[in-house]
Amino acid sequence: MVILGVVLFASFFFTSCGGKKAADIKVEELKEACDFTDAMLVVIKEMKDLKDANKDAKNLEDLSKEDKEAYDALEEKMNEIAEAIMKKKIDFAEMEKCDSYKEIEKIDEEMEKE
Repeated sequence: MVILGVVLFASFFFTSCGGKKAADIKVEELKEACDFTDAMLVVIKEMKDLKDANKDAKNLEDLSKEDKEAYDALEEKMNEIAEAIMKKKIDFAEMEKCDSYKEIEKIDEEMEKE
């Protein structure tokens, strides 16, 4: 019985905490500054992954139709998050205090160097 409990707990833990996708983000459920930065981090990570997978592409026209649609969807999600930040009057200074903000800055710097 204990083993079953441990297995169920571990499977719940590993499936619920990782692998969140931008498409899974429900912007209307974001409340606090760190909720928004966490969501932005998910989106920017996917953008970086897409960019890394298409290093030979010089611009958006060089992407496959599927990758271009994925990029457009990510851009749309980021815009949706930005609009919600403005609408809810989230304090940018509060966002800068979040751990995910520091990671966003790091990824952004990496993307600019490439």
